[in-house]
Amino acid sequence: MNSIPSMDRHIQQTNDRLQCIKQHLQNPANFQTAATELLDWCGDPRAFQRPFEQSLMGCLTVSPQLHPLASLSLFQGRRNSR
Repeated sequence: MNSIPSMDRHIQQTNDRLQCIKQHLQNPANFQTAATELLDWCGDPRAFQRPFEQSLMGCLTVSPQLHPLASLSLFQGRRNSR
């Protein structure tokens, strides 16, 4: 039986997923899919809780460093489609 409390498990799973997204953002072949997932994830206000801050900031700072124009055009397209 798992002894990790439910909320702690949720926090760990979310941070693990953000780390995975960050890794995919660093790969040009996966950038578009990972950026789309990150944008969807950021569309939920629950994404901006303190336990996720470091992992989220890691994702958000990778994107422009790797593909500044791709990330800008992706964000622009998402904003216009809403």
